[in-house]
Amino acid sequence: MKLLFFDDFRMGVLKDGNVVDVSSAVPNADVVPPQDQMERVIEGFAGFKPRFEEIVVGSAGVPMASVRLRAPLPRPHTSLCAFANYLDRGSDRTPGAIDFFYKGSTGPVGNGDTVEILDMGEGATAYQPEPEVGYVIGKPARYVKEADALDYVFGYVNFVDVSARGPGVQQRRTTFLHKGLTGWSPMGPVITTSDEVGDPQDLRVKLWLNGELRQDYWTGDMAHSIAEQIEWLSHWIQLNPGDVISCGTHHKGLSNINDGDRVEMEVDGCERLHFSVRSYGPPKTVAWRPPGVTD
Repeated sequence: MKLLFFDDFRMGVLKDGNVVDVSSAVPNADVVPPQDQMERVIEGFAGFKPRFEEIVVGSAGVPMASVRLRAPLPRPHTSLCAFANYLDRGSDRTPGAIDFFYKGSTGPVGNGDTVEILDMGEGATAYQPEPEVGYVIGKPARYVKEADALDYVFGYVNFVDVSARGPGVQQRRTTFLHKGLTGWSPMGPVITTSDEVGDPQDLRVKLWLNGELRQDYWTGDMAHSIAEQIEWLSHWIQLNPGDVISCGTHHKGLSNINDGDRVEMEVDGCERLHFSVRSYGPPKTVAWRPPGVTD
């Protein structure tokens, strides 16, 4: 099943390219904040699923293009991104240490929305959208073993980690402050439940910039699998339904974004996400890659 929010954050299910309104099956949907709604649905999905299916069978829905698609997790309590999690540096295929950083709770924006790039001055030489697989926690997770970890995944979502690069950014004491900027976590348009995705280590992730395919990589190249990530994270912190964790990106093909650009990304099974860019600084044209990564 593919869950989403549309228009004024009404709960929907995607059916054959159409959006079916299932908000009538969500108690107090008109007063409960959207993030809380989605968390309740995720945690109690065994009960909600048959109600949703009944509504979907009896409704054709409306075309996706006729509604505004919102971020399916509009204010996640925990949003984490894996750091340097792909074996993308030539012949060096030795995994580095597992690591994560937090994204801000105000980061998510939805399909068709705009990412605003503030002018960080000459110290920022590139602004880049990193297409990533995001996974959504489905039940409380603490001290989880790797063998059981995927049982805690409710579903998967397209996730873009917008990043600033350059000496003026990396040399700050608050190195990752920009990662938490408002609107720098485009997400959606749907959460696809795990039963419809299959093996998360066998997915393609693609990104297009102004219609040109720039990135096309395989999740099998992760240094640390999703199961490994959940085991490690749940040792340190409590993970809860509705938390979203993204897996990092393969750096080959990373592109600069500037004012007026259109970005699209798609993980297998998760539909396609697109957003536009509004930049308030001069264009950035210098390509950035980590050491050892070439196109």
